[in-house]
Amino acid sequence: MRETGVSGSGGAAQLQILLATYNSSRFLHEQLDSILAQDRRDFELLIRDGGSADDTLDIIGEYQRKYPETIRFLEQMPATALENFSALLAASTAPLVMFSDHDDVWKPEKVRVTLEKYREMEVEYGSGTPIMVFTDSEVVDDELNLIARSMLRYQNINTHELTLNRLIVQNVPSGNTMLVNRALLDLALPVPSAAVMHDHWLTLVAATMGKFGFLDIPTVSYRQHTDNVYGAFRYTLPAFLRKLRLGRKKIRARFQQNIDQAVEFGVRYAGALDKRDSEMLEALKTFQSRGFWGRRRILRKYGIRKSGIWRNIGMYLFQ
Repeated sequence: MRETGVSGSGGAAQLQILLATYNSSRFLHEQLDSILAQDRRDFELLIRDGGSADDTLDIIGEYQRKYPETIRFLEQMPATALENFSALLAASTAPLVMFSDHDDVWKPEKVRVTLEKYREMEVEYGSGTPIMVFTDSEVVDDELNLIARSMLRYQNINTHELTLNRLIVQNVPSGNTMLVNRALLDLALPVPSAAVMHDHWLTLVAATMGKFGFLDIPTVSYRQHTDNVYGAFRYTLPAFLRKLRLGRKKIRARFQQNIDQAVEFGVRYAGALDKRDSEMLEALKTFQSRGFWGRRRILRKYGIRKSGIWRNIGMYLFQ
């Protein structure tokens, strides 16, 4: 039986789903329908728009009128994806939070199975422990035709590599599959402007001060199309060669975002990190000022690497 309503004790939502929109009219109906078709509906959906110029706001208004007990629209304000999700996080109050992209489709059991995994971890570690649960997703095209049953395998991403030295250069959990608790958010917020994305920042906090739970099942149909902020692709030799065409300047600029985020992380949590992580983040402050071999010594000394041989070849060649 589907569980409905958003209230916990005292009438407050115990789970909030944060949805950031921007020119989302093409796919938003399908995503909202999939969220509202969950076999567990005890949540509140918070939506914020980043300055859409299409029919996005009309669609949100239509659904809000139909589901006033479930959907709350915050505001429309020109914003990047990072700024939009950061504002949603700042407005969230629930003990548990999930994130939604505007163009995915959720499996009907997504909320339920993720919550069940979280409750198992809560029993083991306590609600005061920062916890992140994440899952796999499947990759589909614009029309929801299957491309890959596992995004993680499709991208050759190792879910066991969840230590800070790996995660600073490659995020593993995807925000659209995450559930995080308030203990993690209390440590992580506010998300700084230097963050690559909200989910990457939260992952760094979970890696150093919390616990991960992984469900090896797809709970989301991730739509791969030309408007994706980052997108999913198989990192093989052909993909490596395509990336080369971006040019070293663009590749290094993208990598520098990871370095800037790591340095910001080290400054904020200087007193909470172990000695080796602190030393690594301190060394990264001078990463770009080092010579060719100096940068590679830092990567090698601290075991900073990504999943897959071609990603690491690219990192060592172009940084």
